[in-house]
Amino acid sequence: MKIFDTHTHYDDAKFDALAPASERAGFVRTLMDENDICGIVGMGVDIKSSMAQLEYSKKIDCFYAACGFHPENIPSADIDSCMATLGGLLQDKKAVAVGEIGLDYYYEQNPPREVQIKWFERQMELARGIDLPVVIHDREAHGDCFDIVCRHKNVRGVFHSFSGSAEMARQLISKNYMLSFTGVVTFKNAPRLCEVVKSIPIENIMLETDCPYMAPVPMRGKINHSGYLHYTAEKIAELKNMTPDEVAAITAENAIRFFNINNIK
Repeated sequence: MKIFDTHTHYDDAKFDALAPASERAGFVRTLMDENDICGIVGMGVDIKSSMAQLEYSKKIDCFYAACGFHPENIPSADIDSCMATLGGLLQDKKAVAVGEIGLDYYYEQNPPREVQIKWFERQMELARGIDLPVVIHDREAHGDCFDIVCRHKNVRGVFHSFSGSAEMARQLISKNYMLSFTGVVTFKNAPRLCEVVKSIPIENIMLETDCPYMAPVPMRGKINHSGYLHYTAEKIAELKNMTPDEVAAITAENAIRFFNINNIK
């Protein structure tokens, strides 16, 4: 099955256990070739990692980059200069989204909520100005994330590793947002997430690993990578009464359309 991994972090140090940084691009190319992966998007969490995704995109066919500031990685530097730098990176022809951006209220040591909201809003404004979609991180911040989406009606996006309710899912879909799902949907303690998948159209679903995190059953506890994405496709196929090949094909088409990619294999 041809499958598209819409959210990865191959610059993460956890991958050192599988391939040193100097060999990481070759490792990813092999994964793609051996697992029928037709596309990957690497997520930036700050300027350094955004640049790393762009470097991978130059070395790997059908690897694309998202550039942005994750709420946990908001720097102390001036926001205007950071937005200017980020905007420059997003001019690259293989930069396909602003991300990973959003809100994370889970950890007390994260930046204050008002700071996270300020950076989230500025990156939404940047995305609107350059007509790129956003990839949203929403952890324990459903209400504020939804409110910000509502305030930025001209921005399209995806809620990555969606964890909200079925009602929130339906509201986001009514605003033309996509939802993406990780290996969490395969966990035994994810019945609510399974109900969300059942309740929404396959045309609004994308697949992701969020690797090296969120490895699906039966690989839970291992370093996750794109080669395990088919387990998530199989679970969603079960929930949607479809075949895994159908899920892989439709979600890949969704990703290609969402990221406006026109040179996929």
